[in-house]
Amino acid sequence: MAVIGIDLGTTNSLGAYWKDGEVQLIPMEEERFLLPSVVGYVEGEGFAVGAVAKERLISHAEDTVASFKRFMGTAKEYTLGGRDYAPMELSAMVLEQIKRNAEFFLKEEIEEAIITVPAYFNDKQRSDTKKAAQIAGLKVERLINEPSAAALAYRMEYGEEDRTLLVFDFGGGTLDLSYVECFDNVIEIIAVAGDNHLGGDDIDQAISEYFCRENGLTPEELTREEQAKVRKLSEEAKCALAEREEVTMKLEAGAKICRAVLNEEQLFEICMPLFGKIKQLFLHILEDADSRISGIDDLIMVGGSSKLGVVKRFLRELLGKEPIVLGETDRVVAFGAGVYAGIRQRREEIRDMLLTDVCPFTLGIGINNKANRDKNILSPMIERNSTLPASHRDRFVTVGDYQKEIRIRIYQGEEYYVDDDVLLGELSIEVALKPAGQAWVDVQFTYDINGILHVMAENEMGERRQILLANQTLSEAELEQYTREMEKLMLPPIQQPENQKMLAAFLEYYENSTGHRREMIAAMTGRIMAGLQSGRKKEVRNAQELGRAWLAQLQQAADMREEVLFDGELKFGSEEGWEDLEEDL
Repeated sequence: MAVIGIDLGTTNSLGAYWKDGEVQLIPMEEERFLLPSVVGYVEGEGFAVGAVAKERLISHAEDTVASFKRFMGTAKEYTLGGRDYAPMELSAMVLEQIKRNAEFFLKEEIEEAIITVPAYFNDKQRSDTKKAAQIAGLKVERLINEPSAAALAYRMEYGEEDRTLLVFDFGGGTLDLSYVECFDNVIEIIAVAGDNHLGGDDIDQAISEYFCRENGLTPEELTREEQAKVRKLSEEAKCALAEREEVTMKLEAGAKICRAVLNEEQLFEICMPLFGKIKQLFLHILEDADSRISGIDDLIMVGGSSKLGVVKRFLRELLGKEPIVLGETDRVVAFGAGVYAGIRQRREEIRDMLLTDVCPFTLGIGINNKANRDKNILSPMIERNSTLPASHRDRFVTVGDYQKEIRIRIYQGEEYYVDDDVLLGELSIEVALKPAGQAWVDVQFTYDINGILHVMAENEMGERRQILLANQTLSEAELEQYTREMEKLMLPPIQQPENQKMLAAFLEYYENSTGHRREMIAAMTGRIMAGLQSGRKKEVRNAQELGRAWLAQLQQAADMREEVLFDGELKFGSEEGWEDLEEDL
């Protein structure tokens, strides 16, 4: 049985798999690899998915829907054939079509799928994506962020040289940015930023509004079929400008013949409000990554909308860098998903590749707001862009006298007031009957690479309560297994046994030294501890390697000292080795 990668896109979707040392795309319709993410209801026949449905967007606008991925995780519904469907259910139809095509092409059952999602999808959106896969009959243990998949594709094409990347993934409905460090066989995501409602569809909408203005129309004056025609005309004009300097848009609306001329300069002006949003996202991610544009080696462009000349021009002017376009931009994410499918199957050529990721949103609990008791505020536990897996522990106290229990409400988001964040779940735990502020509970959050959050609360009597929040359906046995695995992750790097042993060795050398040598060992220990506490895999690994190297040099210096002392000379020992250490510091 095969494992495939799926790029579940707003505009188009693709499937890929790993074979004979490379990624191969799965043909969808008439040997085309792109499957339009469109679903339509055909009277007497049932549902159509893909190109057939896309052709009906204008002729049967009432019974055909597209771009529903933009509303994953929301209560929005679409009516088809007299019944309401959630975006999750429509996505399931697209995934089922990909599964059928893959099984027909590969001539074997699909055991598992790796599905890509926008980096800025929240827990509800990710959960709905996994539910859609379950409805389609697909087992999905791992969702990977679209820019992370693009980084995998870049690594496969450009080799193993250490590079710092900024991935610009501009699709039909979403924009994701990822700040990525590539070293050895590791691809480490440092920070992500994005907008789930900013993509090529918005450019189409901006062109549609321009066309209506040029002809003295408002969208409300147009029938639904005419609106669909204007949107299709706008999309065609946008794509045509990739090959021509100017296009003429023409449409018959009622008794009126409407025309408008569009060139790249006009399109650039039309898109300025959208470009303003993109600029803010660049500022946001550079701040979170604690970096500058000068620290980026390559700007990687992926996603169908990144092919547009006006987008490339804007990025060149904004960043002063020439972007790298990876092959056919609308296939790059699928290519990366195919690579990860190969990693998942532990294929020899790529099984040692490691892809890390970050938590895209802050996770925290609601606490009492002294200024306004009616509006609780967020106390962050795991900050956004924390490297996964991540764990944090904090203590909270009662706000009322002789309070019987503490209710812990778990939220996801960046807003100050928890009412504006996403409630993920809650648990309660009894506390000692004491005056306000004296009874306490320790709360630990642990979040893993698969998007599973374990929250554990422990009171001063040693009693525990815990909850596992997973964006998938788990059996009781799986819940127990995940809980055991989470307990292992609760130890941050600095508290892990091998690192504690290394730090203990440094402290022993510190105790046995004096003067300048003691100061040097203190400086070494401080640097190692800072690296272990950084939360970044690269810095943790560097701290471990540096610590081992320094310990070897300290041991060498100690051996020299011992040799000198046993020779009976009246001096402390050779300075060789210590001078090398001082140079390292």
